[in-house]
This record gives sequence, structure tokens and C-alpha cells, in this order.
Amino acid sequence: MAEIKLNLLSLAVLAVLSIPSVHAADTGAGIQTLEWDVNTDSDTSASESAPDAASSDDVWQRIRSGFKIDDDASKNPLVALHEAWYAARPEYVRRMIDRSRRYLFHIVQEVDRRAMPMEIALLPMVESAFNPTAESPSAASGIWQFIPSTGRLYGLRQNTWYDGRRDFTAATAAALDYLGKLYLDFGDWELALAAYNCGEGCVARAIQKNVQQGLPTDYASLPLPSETRNYVPKLLAIRNLISNPARYGIAIDTLPNQPYFKQVTVPSASMDIRSAARLAGMSSDEFIALNAAFPRKLIRSDGPVNLLVPVAKTDTFQRNLETGNWDSWQPYSAQKGERPETIARRFGVSLASLEEHNQFHLKRGKLVREQVILVPVRKRGTAAASIDSPLPIASNPTQFVVQRGDTLYSIARRYGLTVAELGDANPGLDGRLAAGQTLRLPSAQPGQMTASLQSVAYPDTRIAKSAIPSRYIVQPGDTLSAIARHFDISLADFRLWNPAFRKHNTVRAGQTVIVRAP
Repeated sequence: MAEIKLNLLSLAVLAVLSIPSVHAADTGAGIQTLEWDVNTDSDTSASESAPDAASSDDVWQRIRSGFKIDDDASKNPLVALHEAWYAARPEYVRRMIDRSRRYLFHIVQEVDRRAMPMEIALLPMVESAFNPTAESPSAASGIWQFIPSTGRLYGLRQNTWYDGRRDFTAATAAALDYLGKLYLDFGDWELALAAYNCGEGCVARAIQKNVQQGLPTDYASLPLPSETRNYVPKLLAIRNLISNPARYGIAIDTLPNQPYFKQVTVPSASMDIRSAARLAGMSSDEFIALNAAFPRKLIRSDGPVNLLVPVAKTDTFQRNLETGNWDSWQPYSAQKGERPETIARRFGVSLASLEEHNQFHLKRGKLVREQVILVPVRKRGTAAASIDSPLPIASNPTQFVVQRGDTLYSIARRYGLTVAELGDANPGLDGRLAAGQTLRLPSAQPGQMTASLQSVAYPDTRIAKSAIPSRYIVQPGDTLSAIARHFDISLADFRLWNPAFRKHNTVRAGQTVIVRAP
């Protein structure tokens, strides 16, 4: 019988060796959800006498009731070593458990649905300590620590705006499907977990080597890399700690057996993460913990976007999404020679925020070439935000006193206006502002929003024709093309009216230029 079992295992190893090796966990769209019946005869009586895990009021108890990996695995001396390591670091364990509370109900539901061992629900503690933005030296990312190639292989999209490896619900489904596939490959959860860490090929080669030498092929006997040899013992050490926290001097508070978050679908978005967090009445860090899939801290998509919001804050988020103000980031064609700080002032945003969402190509603080970047445009919903909205909503004043650093665009943006509307309300405005100057503000109608920038054009910052002066004094940071865009004139006309610029594009602060046909 042993010989037959060994030959079957050899066939399985050969089959696995024919599969390209992948590292870290994943699965993709279109892969069926796998379910297993892993109960043995010896497990049956225990499961019948155990309380119904799904009916427990405590997620931790559901986890404890669902442990299925053979206790013999805990006899590995490395398990005791890692138990001692965790027990000696109660603060580290406490932080890890606190972070896990956002995610565990969802993971437990998915593990339970697939009839997998509940040890799997604790695997992110080994992988990332439940840090949603964790990055490894091998470029593995997210709670489940996918490397880029494995993520792509199993359907987790990755681009400039979105990284599916850090999308909690997508990555969880991917991880569990991949682990299920590994279990079907190896027929043993310890080997499946080892393959999750170092890849199918790594484990298959180790098994084949032991088969050829007549050695046992269980996890503890395989010649695996050091990290992988410690991988399962770490998980089992955490399993033992969760099973009996008092034994290790650790207290674990009850975790309600109910959803922590809801999924909210936004039809399309170009929203700053900070704005989204304010809409939900949350800090940015709290929001990112559930929505870490946006590496540039911009939720940007032409199609529907699924966001995770705590159950208690879902209504607030949806209400404020319809009625509040937020920053939508749109493309803008920045010209060679422009300075990021000048662009930031023009759009009424901090330089730090502009740099957070863009990668500038600079030399001596100036753009080395024309570059399409993202700039904010304030959008307004259909009514004033509700009283519990965390957004500071401007009232409807009729006047505004210019402060140092204000620009026409930043003022217009603050009150949901276009620069043209601001210009029409202030005849004779010459495009220059002085601290202390008083501007009249037209009433913004409910439902009005500043039009977004179209592609790389700059129409919303044009001054109304009636307010365009005939001459303009160049300000620090101005460029020829920026002035032309600002006054809605072509470069050809600008050069025609200003012969000094027919052969070069350099403007100097203090120069007077003609910006309207003589």
C-alpha cells in the first residue's frame, strides 16, 4: 500500500512540475470557486459536538471551531520557537489583532463557504500582519502578499491607478482560490501552504528529490528554503495563540459576528482619497485601510468603482456623495519650464498634494518638457451637505476679500464658480489680484458645479471677454503658453501682438504684454 501511495505521489509531483511555478497567492476572474470535504472520520464526532460555528456571536470562536489542520503538525519544534517569539511581543500581537478586526468577518465567511480550515483565515498575520499597504523586498503587496506576476496570472489588475493585489475583497477571493488549487495539487494543507509561500514548483521539486532518495515527503521532511520551513510553523503558532490566548498572557476582545463594511458602487470617479474619506466621515488612514488599491491616492475610473465603507458610515457616505463638495482630479497640460509650486497656486492646492498625485520630471525645479498632470477641480453636489457631513461647505457670501496667494482660479473653485463667472461679476478686473482687494461673488445655484477640464485644455480658467484687459504684467512663474491659455488667445495671436516673442518664448516677471487685439 505504501508503494502504491508513493507512486501516486510521484505522478502528482510530475504533474505539478509541468505547471509554471508562481510565487505568492492569487486567483483570477473566471476561476470557479472550489469547495472541499476535508472532514475525516475522526473529525466527525468532534464537529457534531462542537457549537455551530456560523451561529457564534464571536468571530474568534468561529475561527477556533473551524481549525482542521492535524495537531501532529504542532509537534514540529519550530512551532514552539515561534510561539515563544509571539508571546514575547504582546504589543506586536495586539496591533496585529486590532488591524485584523476590519477584515476577519469577511475572510471567515469566505473560508467557511469553501469549507477550508480556519487556520487559513489567520494566514495574513504571517504574510503581512494585516497591513493592507505592506510591501516586501520581492515586490509582494497587500494583505495576502501577491507578487506582480502572480497577480496578473490570476486576474488581479495592476495599473497606474489601481492595484488589485491591495483590493481586499478581490485579493481575498484570489488567495483562497489559489490555496484551493494548491490543495488539489498536493492533497495536503501543509504542502499547499508551503507552495503558497515558495511556489508549486519549489515544493514539487523538493518532493521529487525525497522520492528519489527514498525519504518521507511530508512537509517537515522536505528540503525547503528556510523561510518556507518556518512558514507553516508560524501559522500554527498563531493558531495555538488564538486557541488559548490566556496561556500566552494575551487578551483578545470579542469580535462581533457581523459585517464590518459594506461595498458601495460609485458609477465613475476621479476623486481624491482624502475627499472620499471626508464624505464617509473617516480619517484618510481609516479609509485607506479598507481601500488600499489606489496607489496614487486617487480613485480614478471611467467605469463603476467599488469602495468599502464601514457599515455605520455607509449612509453618511452616500448622502454626502450626492450633496457634498469634493475634489475631482482632471488632466492638465503643463508646459516646459513651469514650476510645480506655480501650478499648485494656480489651482488652489498645496504643493504636497500636487506632488502626491503626480510624478514631475524636473530640472532646477522646472518641468523639463511638456507634461500632462492631474489637477483638482472642486465638484458640487445637488444641495448643501447635511449637518453631519465632515466637509467644510462654504456659505453663500456676496463678497470675498483677497488674501495673499489667492488666484482667480482658487477663489472660483472655492465657491463652485468658473473664472468667467467671477470675471463677469467684477467688470474691469485686469487678471491681477492684490491682498485686501474685495471681489463680488455671483450666487452659485444649487446643482451647479465647475466644469471639469476637458482633456488637456484649460477652458474653465478663461476670463470673461468683458473682463479681459488689453495689457498684462507678467508674474513670477508665468510662461508664454500659460498666459495665452489664461486669456483665451492663441500663441500665434500673442506673438503677432507682441513682436518681441516671435523668435523666443521666454517671459520675465515685470514685463508688460498685450493680451487683447489692439
